[in-house]
Amino acid sequence: MAKVISKIGMVTGNVDDTTGEFSRTSQVYHIPARLGSQGATGTWSIANDTGIATCAASQTAATFCIPLTLKQGDVITGFKISGQLESAGNTATVDADLRATTAAAADLTDASIGAITQISKTADYLIADSKTGLSETVTSGKSYYVLITVTTAAATDVALQGVEVTVTEKWNSKILVKLQK
Repeated sequence: MAKVISKIGMVTGNVDDTTGEFSRTSQVYHIPARLGSQGATGTWSIANDTGIATCAASQTAATFCIPLTLKQGDVITGFKISGQLESAGNTATVDADLRATTAAAADLTDASIGAITQISKTADYLIADSKTGLSETVTSGKSYYVLITVTTAAATDVALQGVEVTVTEKWNSKILVKLQK
């Protein structure tokens, strides 16, 4: 049975009496687009001063990859993409796919965890779309990233600010108590 604790240092949450597991839900981490890189297709540019990644006009399925640094044992519950779509009256589409590569003897495997599909607009649009309801436990041997795919028409572009990943953090309260002493 879990009991609520009021404070461990400056952290609040729940401790499970049987396992000693401590969890904090809805922890959001922002990963700026500046940390990403151009994928296999399309043309992207990174603004040195702002760190914004921009996909130019007239691109088809241009890909951009933003790596995620996560703690083993945490549970990914959702993610959000942030940026701006400049349409100039033409259609632009954005897809964002949270993915994981897994090390294996034969080869690395690559699988989708959850996706935001077909943000498709013909007017300027503030990108703040999210995917919730995920339950992916971060494990050793996996690398996590968000693959963004953009198609732009003439005079359209997409500027990415970054992605936000929502996790439930997992800790062992017995370790936390030792760290406090």
